[in-house]
Amino acid sequence: MDDLGGWLVIDGYEDEPAAFGVPNYLGFHIRYICGVLEERGIEYTYMTVDQWRMAYKSKLEDPEGRHFIREQMKNLEGAIVLAGAVVPGKYIRGTPISLREVDALLSSIPSAIPVLCGGWAIRHWRQNGWVSPRNNLFCTVKDTDATLNYFLSTGTWSHTKRSSEEWSRWALRGASSKAVTEHPDLTSNGKIKGPLIYEIELYQGCVRFKRGCKFCIEPKKGIPLWRDENDVIKEINTSIDNGVVNVRIGGATDIYTYRAEGVEELEYPIPNPEPVSKVLHGARENESLKILHVDNANPSIIAQNIEPSTEITKNLVTYLSDGAVLSFGLESADPEVHRTNWLNCDPRQLKTAIRHINEHGRERGPRGLPKLLPGLNFIAGLNGESKSTYEMNLELLREIKSEGVWLRRINIRQVEGRGFQDVPEAEFKSFKKSVREEIDRPMLENIAPIGTKLSSVWWESREGRIRLPDHVLDKKFREPSIHGTPGVTFGRQIGAYPLLVGVPYSIPLETESDIIVTSHGMRSLSGIECGIDINSATKNQLEALPGIGTKASWRIISSRATRISKGQGPFDSVEEAFLESEVSMPPLASKVFVTTH
Repeated sequence: MDDLGGWLVIDGYEDEPAAFGVPNYLGFHIRYICGVLEERGIEYTYMTVDQWRMAYKSKLEDPEGRHFIREQMKNLEGAIVLAGAVVPGKYIRGTPISLREVDALLSSIPSAIPVLCGGWAIRHWRQNGWVSPRNNLFCTVKDTDATLNYFLSTGTWSHTKRSSEEWSRWALRGASSKAVTEHPDLTSNGKIKGPLIYEIELYQGCVRFKRGCKFCIEPKKGIPLWRDENDVIKEINTSIDNGVVNVRIGGATDIYTYRAEGVEELEYPIPNPEPVSKVLHGARENESLKILHVDNANPSIIAQNIEPSTEITKNLVTYLSDGAVLSFGLESADPEVHRTNWLNCDPRQLKTAIRHINEHGRERGPRGLPKLLPGLNFIAGLNGESKSTYEMNLELLREIKSEGVWLRRINIRQVEGRGFQDVPEAEFKSFKKSVREEIDRPMLENIAPIGTKLSSVWWESREGRIRLPDHVLDKKFREPSIHGTPGVTFGRQIGAYPLLVGVPYSIPLETESDIIVTSHGMRSLSGIECGIDINSATKNQLEALPGIGTKASWRIISSRATRISKGQGPFDSVEEAFLESEVSMPPLASKVFVTTH
C-alpha cells in the first residue's frame, strides 16, 4: 500500500439495537463522517477494519513492521476511528474492531497526528475505565461527524451534536462517498454487484424516551428526531446512483412509530401510515433497487393500534423484498422482569402482533421465502430474573408454536453492561437447547420445507461458517475450477437476518446461485444448487442430493463415460441419465439437474 495522505477513516463497524454496520452492511455513521470530508473537499482514505487487519495487523508484531506502518502514516493530516458495536453477536462476514485492536491501531499512528475516536463502543469502553496511552487523541461522546466538523473549522476539539440541516447534508454527501464507492462489498471481483446492504437512518431516538428499557441505549438518545421523507428517498437514490442495489431502512427502534402521533403524550403513540408508505413507495420507484428490508417493530404498538398498524403492515408486504423480518423485542415473558426493567411489551401484546404479521405476511415471494414474518428477541441476565423465568419463556414459545403461527428467527443473548444479574448458566443453556430443538427447527421446516427453491444465495465461506482472511486474499477460493470439488460451502441470501445455507461441495466464493432445500438444522439449511448439468455433475454434486449415494453416483458417472466412449454423446434428459444408469430417480432430481447440450 502507498503512503497515506490526508485523513485516514477506519470503519470499525457499528452494531446497535437500531443500526447495522457489520459487513455486508454499511453503517450510516461512518458515511456521515466521510460526508463531512467530502463536503470540505478534503483528501481521505476509507478503510474497513478488516482491510486494516489484512494490510497492517501482522506487521505490528515486530519493531520493523511497526516502523514501516508509521512511515506510511507520517504524512497523515489526521485519523478517525469509529467503533460502534454494542450489541453482542456472532458475525459471519466481518467482526467489529476490539478494544485491543483500537489500542494497536492508535499506537501505529505517529503521535503528532490528531486522532478522533467515536461511536457507542468508545463510550462504553471509557465508561468501563479504558484510558488510551496515546496523546493527541479525542474521544467524543456526541456525534463523531459533527465533532470532526468542529475541529476542521476551529482547530480545537469539542463534543458536538449535528444539526438537522447538517444531518441532511452529510447523509447525502455520504451516499456518494468513498465509504460507498470503495467499500469492498460493493462489487465482487470488480465485475458483478456484491452483497453490500446500505443501512439508511430513518430517525434517531425512541418513543419510550421517558422510561425505556433499562438495558437499551436507544432511549438515551432522547425524543425521536425524524428525518424528512424526501431526504430519505433522495439519499436512497443517490446511493443507487453510486452502485448500491440493496437497502435496509434501519436507524429506527420501530418502523411503525416513524412520525407517529402523540409521541410526547401517549404510552402507545398512534402509527401514521402515510409517511411510512411514502418512504417505501419512493424507494421502490427506483427500478435499480433490488432488496429492500426494514428492522425493528414494537409489538405493543401494533397490538394497541391495530387499525393504523394494518395499513403499514400491508405497505411493508407490498414494497419489501420477501424474507423481510420485523424484530420484536419481548426480552422476557416473566412479569417481574418486565416490571423491573421497564420492558416494552407483554406476552399478550406480543401474541397479538405475531398473529397480525402472520395474517398478512406469510405469502411467498419470488426469492422463495414468506414476504414478512416476525422475529423475537430474548435477553438473559435482566434484573428480577429467576430460574422460573426460563420456564415462562419456553412455555410462551410453545403456546405460539401450538397456534401454528411462524417466527422467522429467535435471538437469545445475554445482557451487556453493569448493573444486571449473573446469568444462571445451567438454566440458560437448557433454555437455548430447548428453543433450538423444539421451536427453531420445526419453524424452519414450515418456513422453508424440503424442496423449496431459494434464489440468489451469496457464497461467503468454505469449510466453516465464518469468512476468513484467506477467503479474501487467496484466489483459489474464487476459481471456477473448484466448483463441485470436495468441501463444504456456506452462503446466505442478501437481506436482513438471512438463513445460513450449507452445500456439501465447493462453490467459488463471492458468487451467487439458486438452491433447493434438502434438509434442516436448528438455525440453518442444507441445500444443493439448481441447474446442475447431469452430463458434467461431479461425484460430490450428485451425492449432495438425498437419494443418491456413493454407488449411485459412480453408476451415473460410469454410464456417462460409456456413452461418450461409444460416440453416443451426452444424455438427452435427466430421466435418461437415471434410467440408463439403473438408478432410481429421487423426487428432487428434476428440480436440481438439467441437460444443457
